[in-house]
Amino acid sequence: MYQKFKNCILKPRNIADYIKEPKKQTVLYTIVLLVIYIIPFVLISLLSNSSVTTISSSVSEDLISANEINYVIEDGKLKSTTDNVIPQYIKTEVILSTRKLNALYIFDLTGDSFETILDVEDGFYVLFLLTETEFSICSMEVSNKKQENNNGSGVVVNFMNASDNSDLNKYISLTYEEIEVNNINFAGNKDSNTINFRNDIATFVSAIYNNLKMKFLPLIIIIIISMAVGSYFFSVLLITVLTKFLYRYLQVDFGIVFKTVILSSTLYVVCSLLGLLFSISLLEIVGQFIMIAYTTKALMTYKIKYDGGVPLPRYMQNMMNDKKDDEEKGSGDDEL
Repeated sequence: MYQKFKNCILKPRNIADYIKEPKKQTVLYTIVLLVIYIIPFVLISLLSNSSVTTISSSVSEDLISANEINYVIEDGKLKSTTDNVIPQYIKTEVILSTRKLNALYIFDLTGDSFETILDVEDGFYVLFLLTETEFSICSMEVSNKKQENNNGSGVVVNFMNASDNSDLNKYISLTYEEIEVNNINFAGNKDSNTINFRNDIATFVSAIYNNLKMKFLPLIIIIIISMAVGSYFFSVLLITVLTKFLYRYLQVDFGIVFKTVILSSTLYVVCSLLGLLFSISLLEIVGQFIMIAYTTKALMTYKIKYDGGVPLPRYMQNMMNDKKDDEEKGSGDDEL
């Protein structure tokens, strides 16, 4: 296996010697390449903190630009900083899979029985609900609920978790004890020292993010692996189709070309690995061009050594036939 791996990197012509191998050996070699290709994707995705940094920064800006928030988390419980306990909400936006959605940060001690007038438009909302003991991520469709009241018009929203409230979908709930967040001062969003407030929010978001990542770790790994495998085979199939089309005069079966591309992808996999480790995306593109060159050399060598030689392209065959016909015609004129 080591010698095969080495030859596929350093000696592209030697790749032709492995094309006739049994399918089991090709499948085993493909699995080895996929493991090398996938591992850095998984590690970098799990260890990267870029997402949580972006999210915490966005949340901090949303809360700072809002009116003063009269809530804090003390000793693992949400508390109001005023005697007059009034639920508060902040309208903002979140981006999920490139789609921009309306969102609400909601502070309410009861949560399950919270009912208030929201000055929001009808539509789909992602809800980040902070109650006395837990943080929840929910969604809700707000529609046809506008009512007149003493304070004006607004959208009456009921967060009851009973079965008769089909509008609210709760996806995840985490107690402050679970995420190990005991003290967060949301009331400090208007303090002159916003650095401390940003640090508090970063701590809060990071705790939620890491907890959710651990809860959904198997699913996250499956998604990452699926994306990596899809990316690899997309490149292999694309180059197989291009090679089959551009070098169709070689008269090689699709299966042979596909196997050759897999063997030739060894250096591409190594380039992708180095590109991810050193954050040089250009290396993956370079690897794809090398894969094309290696595939061409390997197929040419295969035809010469094992499949009766390399046939000429059709246009060259036509040129040769025309030249032969001219020579025969010329020799016939000489005899006359």
